Amino acid sequence: MKPTKQKQIIVCFDGLFPHGGLVDRLKGIISFYQIAQTLGYDFKIIFNNPFELSLFLQPNNVDWQIDTNKMSWHPTKTKTLYLVNNFDANPLKLIKNSIAKQFYVYANIDYSKTIFPDLNTEQLENKWRADFNQLFKKSELLEAKLNAIAKIPFIAFHSRFTTLMGDFKDTTTKVLSVDEQDDLCNNLVTIINRVKAAHNKNAFVFSDSINFIKFAKQKGQVSSIEGQPFHMDNFNNNNNTDGHLKTLIDFFMIAKSDTVYFLNVKPMYNSSFSKYAAIVGQANFEVLEA
Repeated sequence: MKPTKQKQIIVCFDGLFPHGGLVDRLKGIISFYQIAQTLGYDFKIIFNNPFELSLFLQPNNVDWQIDTNKMSWHPTKTKTLYLVNNFDANPLKLIKNSIAKQFYVYANIDYSKTIFPDLNTEQLENKWRADFNQLFKKSELLEAKLNAIAKIPFIAFHSRFTTLMGDFKDTTTKVLSVDEQDDLCNNLVTIINRVKAAHNKNAFVFSDSINFIKFAKQKGQVSSIEGQPFHMDNFNNNNNTDGHLKTLIDFFMIAKSDTVYFLNVKPMYNSSFSKYAAIVGQANFEVLEA
């Protein structure tokens, strides 16, 4: 695509680098859409690895799709910004001060606080949700899968173990002993049962660990979404569409819940997956550490 008169930002998820999971990618997309809005630039998304984004999320009020065959590079008119895991960058300044007309961006950070320093947390979340809805609507496939799941009110519990349970390949490598796994799982189920009893509502458990999901269903009165947890950054070179679909279903199911509880008991890992799902769905969000 030849650089147009209107300057343009293109956010890229093309498999050239590790990009992170779904929410990391959404953070990069929304941040640079906000910059494009602020500067009056055209905005596009390339998301074709490990699947085509439009299979699950399609353009809503913004036509962000682009024909990659028409893209071109120019030594002064185009610029590549690699900002993956770069928390200190000020991308609004970088783009505003550049002479380039077209920007290919690799990013996975939520820069909204840097872009809008005068907004408080609630205003930033409202802006993030509005921008998400400007860009995306669910595909018929995703909508149909979500509609097939019971719609009665429920609360959601989310946990992130990465490799701790020994059932998941990720960027981390630490695996707990069997006794440590049992102790952690029992501790988490005690928390789930205590919170659920106070709500008197159905509960779904979401996790990157299939072992914990099975344990929680056995020891607590919780439901889960069918399928194997799956990481978008493709650690096993697996382009399993059903696995990626489950990630999207989990995200929007969490968004539909009344309250989202993120379980973060040591030595578990932090995750913003359920926090951003709660932002999209305007659900209550709480972190439970004990």
